Amino acid sequence: MQFTKLAIVSFLAGVGMAAPAEGGLVKRARESVHLVDCVTYQAADYYADDSKNNVFPGNNNECVASGGFHEGSSASCRFGSGVTFSWALSSGARSSPNALKVGTGNNGFHNFNCFRDDNHVLYTDGNGHTCSSIYVCFDSFI
Repeated sequence: MQFTKLAIVSFLAGVGMAAPAEGGLVKRARESVHLVDCVTYQAADYYADDSKNNVFPGNNNECVASGGFHEGSSASCRFGSGVTFSWALSSGARSSPNALKVGTGNNGFHNFNCFRDDNHVLYTDGNGHTCSSIYVCFDSFI
């Protein structure tokens, strides 16, 4: 019962659960997909560990969203790794307050909850375009 309460409190607080490991507990990294605007194109960038999201994720972990991020509809793109990420954004998502849930996503392995991000710059691409995070989708384990 005590573990269940801890798990619920940790989930609500946005804290990853720790897993037993040799020498102590290890916090599980939080997966994310950032839907970014890079001035001349939009893309989905996958990060196995969201705390390392301030660099270009590599060609296998980025896919160009040829149709962009349209509110009130769904779309998808395929990463160089072969994984397809699909998302659906609610109407008015772009004008929503930061951190508000505005949609969902799926990568074929599990579901993601998507939130309006604050347009912070994740990285500058090879052409000198700044890539800003418009939406961030986090894995939704529980």
